Amino acid sequence: MLFKKKLTEIYSTQDLEKLYRVKNVLRENNIYYMTETTNNSLRLSMNNLNGRNPILGRTGNVRDFYRLFVYKKDQEKAAYILSQLN
Repeated sequence: MLFKKKLTEIYSTQDLEKLYRVKNVLRENNIYYMTETTNNSLRLSMNNLNGRNPILGRTGNVRDFYRLFVYKKDQEKAAYILSQLN
């Protein structure tokens, strides 16, 4: 959490392939980044503690949420680079 004060969120997605594409572009441009993943499967299972819907969450429809952070000093450069992606 120490670094979070110096970082700002630049990108978020539920698509792991898109996340890797963005990370590769930032790495190619020498922009340091950090990622944070929210696992929604755990949240869903906690909501299902009574066991009424045991199949819930096993269908593959539950996706993780990924957030990508860069240093504030690199925010404009990173935003420009990401705006050029198709």
